[in-house]
Amino acid sequence: MSGLTEIRAAANQAAVTRMLATDPVLVDVVPALHALPGMTTHTILTSGAPLAWSEYQGGQRRAILGAALYEGLAATTEEADALLAAGEIVVKPCHDHACVGSVTGVTSASMPVWVVEDRATGTRGHCVLYEGSDRERLTYGVWNATVRQKLLWIREVLGPQLSAALRICGGVSVSPIIRRALGMGDDLHSRNTAASAVLFQQLFDPILEANGLTSKTREVLAFLSRNDLFFLHAAMATGKCIADSAFDVTGSTIVTAMALSEKEFAIRTAGTGSRWFRAPIPPLRARLFAGLRDEDTAFMGGESLITETVGLGGLAAAAAFSLQDYSGGSADEMVKITKSMYQITNSVHPLWKIPYLGFKGVPFGIDAAKVASTGVAPRVHMGAALREGGHAGAGLLIPPTEPFREAAEMVDRLTTEVIGGRRRVPSA
Repeated sequence: MSGLTEIRAAANQAAVTRMLATDPVLVDVVPALHALPGMTTHTILTSGAPLAWSEYQGGQRRAILGAALYEGLAATTEEADALLAAGEIVVKPCHDHACVGSVTGVTSASMPVWVVEDRATGTRGHCVLYEGSDRERLTYGVWNATVRQKLLWIREVLGPQLSAALRICGGVSVSPIIRRALGMGDDLHSRNTAASAVLFQQLFDPILEANGLTSKTREVLAFLSRNDLFFLHAAMATGKCIADSAFDVTGSTIVTAMALSEKEFAIRTAGTGSRWFRAPIPPLRARLFAGLRDEDTAFMGGESLITETVGLGGLAAAAAFSLQDYSGGSADEMVKITKSMYQITNSVHPLWKIPYLGFKGVPFGIDAAKVASTGVAPRVHMGAALREGGHAGAGLLIPPTEPFREAAEMVDRLTTEVIGGRRRVPSA
């Protein structure tokens, strides 16, 4: 047991050191087909651990069908369904393609994605662009003519303008934006008001320089200025870039992914690579928009939990008191939430700090073994979706601890094999 403990400690330190050494930079916006490893024209990515097509229901299924129609892979929903059932259109998890997706997570070939790169190692993370604040979005399981037009505008106008701007300015460093935003009241999951404003400041001149003051440029600037959650998807791509730097560290119980499908919560750890550990989804404690009830909502998936995976969102609750109405209940409770997260993490972030806690770094590096031993699960800030599609509000999710326990046990079994084979644990 002593040998296992020593290997785990060294492996966890190696994993967290890799993650903290990452210097994520927004370098481009590119169609998913050209950015994501293994992506094809007939592949549709979605949130969560993999499921068979027949297992997808509700809003996540509607979004996948909508993406097939959007890409012109089928003329009707019925045809798309048949092609998906036959495997001629393939559904895969975003996480298997260096990507994460919001809510349903649907990502298809022509959709533009943020490209976030660690300049030192070249590790990349990706996420589709934010669709805007309309309640009806493909992200939230809605497919109709209005949604289609917005997606086409994102593909033909917003994506190319952002790409040109990032290329002309040489990219935008993300970590300093996150640091500033935490000091201005963001958690970088449910609240991105400050981060979106700072990114807008940094992109304003490059957008004008690269594209000129045309009517389309005015549309882009107006879109960026009025969507407070625009930065969220950049933060998600950043989280993926950081977490994937520790993707395969033998012996490590550090969590590298947390994700939801419409029916399951699942995690990965550094020591178990691409293997998922799953459990049924627990209830979401949410504050809904006026006139809505709990029975109007349903899970549709989601991978914005990657922000919690790297110490933001619910782990940084004490930085975002304006979220207390629907995420914490009170400022005191939000402070308690963040303080409890230090029990289950390996380190603190040296740059991302929380003013209320005396500028202590956010809790960083969720340790599945600590979750298992303490029974304290990571707290997650996340959006709520309407059963029939659309945005319903936001709230607090407390995941089940079983996947963390199962992952830690699996790491121990694999580590025992390492000890027996005298293989070396990867270093930082």
